Amino acid sequence: MDGMRPFVVFALPRSRTFWLSRFLSYGDWHCGHDELRHARSLDDVASWLSQPCTGTIETLAAPWWRLAQTLRSDLRIVVLRRPIPDVVASLARLGFDPASMLPLMTRLDRKLDQIEARLPGVLSIAFAELATEETAARVFEHCLPYRHDPEWYALMAPRNLQISMPPLIRYMRAYQSQLTKLTKIAKARCIAEMRPTGEFDGVTIQEETFESVFRDGRHLFEAHCVAVGETPDAWLGKNLPLMRQLESMDALFFTTARSNGRLFGYLQTAISPSLESPEEQSAINLLFFTDGSIPGLGLKLQRASVASLKARGVDELFLRAGVRGAGPRLDVLYRRMGAEDFGQMYRLNLKDAA
Repeated sequence: MDGMRPFVVFALPRSRTFWLSRFLSYGDWHCGHDELRHARSLDDVASWLSQPCTGTIETLAAPWWRLAQTLRSDLRIVVLRRPIPDVVASLARLGFDPASMLPLMTRLDRKLDQIEARLPGVLSIAFAELATEETAARVFEHCLPYRHDPEWYALMAPRNLQISMPPLIRYMRAYQSQLTKLTKIAKARCIAEMRPTGEFDGVTIQEETFESVFRDGRHLFEAHCVAVGETPDAWLGKNLPLMRQLESMDALFFTTARSNGRLFGYLQTAISPSLESPEEQSAINLLFFTDGSIPGLGLKLQRASVASLKARGVDELFLRAGVRGAGPRLDVLYRRMGAEDFGQMYRLNLKDAA
């Protein structure tokens, strides 16, 4: 139902946002305030936005407006503007350093410009106007499925509601590492959302060396890490020396997809003697990722890899149903290849096992 669409108000700090969150908590609806600080993954954000009768006002989330649209395309959006000098002066009265706050608020304000310019149906209001009943009524009716309630406004208007900053600062410091990780993931996802789409001049499926994939695949490695809930730079901590060593032994190879020289996907396969028979060789697919720009690319990579394995004399290929980041319909892809169900693969972390 259209009336159940969630809403997000993007604003700078010190813009009467806490008061507005209480004003918009009306009837069956609850409006949060800086809820993003409680999220530890993008799944948490999606879960918050999936709730009925829900909205939030965010003072630091403007850089991630593309993700908000991706996670919930039907969001009602409000942009609340306050002049940067006034915001910085208000923060300075709370003890924040104006020299560091000025560039930060300037960057956030530019993101508010982007939201206004690039998203349809955005309601933009000024901080000074929020003190009038006319503007408060516009925000109320834009976000909520109700007509403006003058009695509710008369009750709320004289209240000076502000969030207590010391507990908020303590919270942000305590969870700084988790919030930094989420920030990196959100940034990488935003960049991935801006990838080119449409027609491609042609896709080349081929085998490549580890070094060529390592050289040109940074954007895919980062997107893959984000897809499995890791920070974008987590791939740098993988066992890269072992991968190089296995490749030198002809026990590991990459099948890649390129268009106009750019990598759009990769499939890493390991080969070893079979434990079932000394006369047979087995293979297993390890890393598998495509960026989603080219439909059907995953199946093409798989088929090219299978052809290469046959040429190598490999007898069997194990396809992991739990390949992280490869998407929920991997079993469908495997069946289309002619593979049969051979049981799930599970991982037990022996460091944490009782």
